Amino acid sequence: MEEDKPPKWRLLTTGFLNAFENMAIDEAILTVCGQGKSPPTIRFYGWKPHAVSLGYSQQVEGAINLQACDRLGIDIVRRTTGGRAVLHEEELTYSLICPSNNPLFPSSILGAYRKISSCLIEGFKRLHINAQLVIPRKTSNGLSKRKVNPSCFLSPSWYEIMIDGKKICGSAQRRVGGALLQHGSILIGFDAQKLSQIMVFKGLKREVVVDYLTGNITSVNDQVGKDIDFFELQGIFIEGFQEGLGIELRKGELSHQEHQLKEQYLKERYLNPEWNFGMPGLLRRLAPNRV
Repeated sequence: MEEDKPPKWRLLTTGFLNAFENMAIDEAILTVCGQGKSPPTIRFYGWKPHAVSLGYSQQVEGAINLQACDRLGIDIVRRTTGGRAVLHEEELTYSLICPSNNPLFPSSILGAYRKISSCLIEGFKRLHINAQLVIPRKTSNGLSKRKVNPSCFLSPSWYEIMIDGKKICGSAQRRVGGALLQHGSILIGFDAQKLSQIMVFKGLKREVVVDYLTGNITSVNDQVGKDIDFFELQGIFIEGFQEGLGIELRKGELSHQEHQLKEQYLKERYLNPEWNFGMPGLLRRLAPNRV
């Protein structure tokens, strides 16, 4: 009897794009996938220029230093997923999009999150990095509290992918229109000084913030002791997702409909200052179908 062949998913490797295009592409695929017109997809990408992405309901004021972003040439975009701000600099970003009822995933958000995390851990194994999915520990200082902590990489979540107590990957998930989107940042390198300038940590001295960031965040380069190439790392995590999900990834391209929606979302949202800098009430009006 012939063995069952693994499910085939589309692989998109879009390289380095600006923040606005990256977020518009993820949302376009999510919409078309929810309509049953796009295959399950995993995309890998980078950010050029570097950028900060804000969580869907996160207010700009008190979260990021706009002057520092302007001085450093860092773009600002608002994600369609929740959570807190992320500095996208030296990283490999992944996005996974499929129907919400895909049999590879549990029906719960947390169950799907854990399944996708197992794929990321498979990738780290190939780098001989002992990453684990753990419940984040509580900390004694104020950096871990949401009221003073604008950064995704320091905000407590259900589970975190960590190495010796340090976070190396941050992810966010959204379900809408019958489809699931999870995207996240795999840190290739990490600059605590820059992050301390860009994020606003109220009432805390910069040297305290830098020490805390250094003690709680790590990167692939730190773990392997050398600089890893973006495209080499991409290949490793392609293997990790294939192994973790038991799928075959086949290289593809955006469909015509996805491309059209990407352009529409760029105009309506991601190139719109009201979307990127507006208040939550305005966001609900601009994206009424979000769940």
